[in-house]
Amino acid sequence: MPEDAQERLQANLQSKLRKLICKGLGYVDLSDVSTVLQLEPALSFMKLLIERFKVRGQLEEARIAKQWLRLQGLLAVDPTTQAEANSESYFESSVSMTSRRRVAVKTRTAGGQYIPNPKIQDNPLVRKTVHDVVVTCNKCGFELRSSWVFDYRGKLRALVPKNGHLPCGGRYVSVTGSLLVWDTVQILDICPHNTRRAICVRCRGSLICTHKKQRSRCRLCLARKQKDISLSL
Repeated sequence: MPEDAQERLQANLQSKLRKLICKGLGYVDLSDVSTVLQLEPALSFMKLLIERFKVRGQLEEARIAKQWLRLQGLLAVDPTTQAEANSESYFESSVSMTSRRRVAVKTRTAGGQYIPNPKIQDNPLVRKTVHDVVVTCNKCGFELRSSWVFDYRGKLRALVPKNGHLPCGGRYVSVTGSLLVWDTVQILDICPHNTRRAICVRCRGSLICTHKKQRSRCRLCLARKQKDISLSL
C-alpha cells in the first residue's frame, strides 16, 4: 500500500476511534469512585495527548478539530475530583438532604445564564467575569452560559451546576475545551495549606480516613465499603 494511502487509512481509523471514545465517555458515570479508579490511566493518557499537542499549537488547528475539542470538553472537569466530592455523600451522613436542596434552589439557570448560589459567590476564589463560557448538556444539547470562574493555582475554571441539566439528567460539558468545575463547596473550599479542605491531612478533612489517606483511594476503606454493600444485598 502506498505511503499516502497508509496515512489516510491511519487518520480515518484515528477519527473513528476518537468518535467512539467521545460517545462512550458520554455514557460513563465519572462521578462514581470505582469507575474513575479503573479508567484513570486511560483518562490521564488522553489528557496527556491533548497537552502535548497544545504545546505545539491550538486544538482548533488540529485535523478534525471538532472531535479533539469535544474530547477535551468531556475531560475538562477532573473526574477524580468529581468522584472524591461525590464520595463524601456516602461517608458523611450528617449533612441532611433538606439543607442540600435548600442551597440548590438558589442556583439559577433561567434564560440559559448560570448564576451560582450566594454561598458559592462569597468564596474568595470565585468571581464573575465579563466573558461567558458556553457549555452544553451531553444528553439533550441544552446550551448554558457561565461567566463565573474558580481561580485556583493559576488556572481559571468555569463554574457549572453539579446537578447538571435537571430536566433530562444530563451533565454539562465544554464546547470550546475550557476547564470546568462543579459548584460544590467540597471542591471549592480551599484551606490555608492551599489544598482542598476536604482532602487536607493537616486540616483533618472530611474525606481523610483514620489511615490518613483519602477515603476514595484508601484500599482498606474501599474494601470495607464493598463489604457493606455486599452485606446489604
